[in-house]
Amino acid sequence: MRHVHWISSIALVSVVALSGCRDDGQVVQAVGSNPAASRPATQTVPSGTSIDVTLDTGLSSKSANVGDAWSGSVTHGGEALPTGSVVSGTVTGVKAARKGDRAMLDLGLASITVGERKYAVHGGTEAVIAGSPRARNLGAIAGSVGAGALIGKAVSGSGKGALIGGIIGGGVATGVVAASDGYQVVLKPGTILTFTTTQIVAVRY
Repeated sequence: MRHVHWISSIALVSVVALSGCRDDGQVVQAVGSNPAASRPATQTVPSGTSIDVTLDTGLSSKSANVGDAWSGSVTHGGEALPTGSVVSGTVTGVKAARKGDRAMLDLGLASITVGERKYAVHGGTEAVIAGSPRARNLGAIAGSVGAGALIGKAVSGSGKGALIGGIIGGGVATGVVAASDGYQVVLKPGTILTFTTTQIVAVRY
């Protein structure tokens, strides 16, 4: 009986040892069969995504040229584009104010940096046109008070008329262009513009 018990004990120990080896093999295989576990997570920014960007660069329709670079930061871009991510872009369209015409500035996206990775991002925003409601909401009109004063003075020939014209020019600015430089579009640092992407971007973390 002792002999039988001794053999049974050895057999039991062998079974336990083999089970442990099998478990270890299964664990190694499980880790090795999941290569995605070692890859960084990826989030997609779909085409048509709206991204709010705060400008760091000041721009004026009087001095800007197509191709000029500007920079800013993401104010709101969803989960894939954290607030504060660095944005760069270029001036894609510009027209200085001229007699009988309105100034205009148009900007486009070039890239967004998330963490240490820089991604090419294409997108645009609605052009900012002097005298438009959007330009007034952005505070992007320069010279409207001076132009209005010129108009008021021309109408009445007096300082009082100039004061009235200044109020009209500063508060309304509905596309009237003075005989001088007219209304320039000026985007100051801190201005927030909304851009819309035109392609899919995969952001890795």
